[in-house]
Amino acid sequence: MSEVKALSEFLQNGHTKFEVVKIEGGRELRDYLEQEGIKEGKILVLEPTIVHQHHGPLAVEFDSKEVILSQGIAEKIIVEAHGTKKNLLELEANDTGIIKSFECGKKIKEGLDKIGLKENINIKVKGHLTDETYNIECNGQSAELCTGEASMLLIKTGEKILQLPQLKTGDEGKLEYIISGIALEERLKDAGIQVGKTIKLVSKTSVSGPAKHIGCNFHFLVDGKKVSIGHGITQKIKVKPVE
Repeated sequence: MSEVKALSEFLQNGHTKFEVVKIEGGRELRDYLEQEGIKEGKILVLEPTIVHQHHGPLAVEFDSKEVILSQGIAEKIIVEAHGTKKNLLELEANDTGIIKSFECGKKIKEGLDKIGLKENINIKVKGHLTDETYNIECNGQSAELCTGEASMLLIKTGEKILQLPQLKTGDEGKLEYIISGIALEERLKDAGIQVGKTIKLVSKTSVSGPAKHIGCNFHFLVDGKKVSIGHGITQKIKVKPVE
């Protein structure tokens, strides 16, 4: 009998075809995956994808403003550069382009709009950042985030809305929005961290060695339909490999 593990574990071992055995997490996550065709008994086939040679969250600049994007979010932003359309993750440092579209759901698109990322603006890639670990507190509970995840948390301090990495250690503010899929929201909710709560940046430290979290999306075929899911969700899907 084939071993059952989280999909994320098998993806590191070269497997490409899986049967879904169980989906962990709340009803919201299960409903989301079912809409994408992913449920118990379904077969997932990993699609080959071009792996970008650089790793880590992406720093981009537009309108004299700099923001940080996780690799998964950057992959959803389509730009026109050098006469062709590419996702933002495919560009190199100092490349420029015009945002043409967003291959993401309404929630992520609304979050990107809150930090100023809209269609038809000029954007410049500054490069990939070294990953850091961010420790945050809320009502006595704590959570640890990588830079990509931290960039998805929008914090209101005074009249400004900032990404969590833009705060200084010791700063606090109200969690205004989470630019992410369901997996990160569920993990934060388990730690008592939700939109509207006050959170504090306790510390941030450099990460030595391989990044703890993977920032890219994975592409699968499910009943002939192409589906893209982030690393966080692959941790929630229990599968067994299929020959």
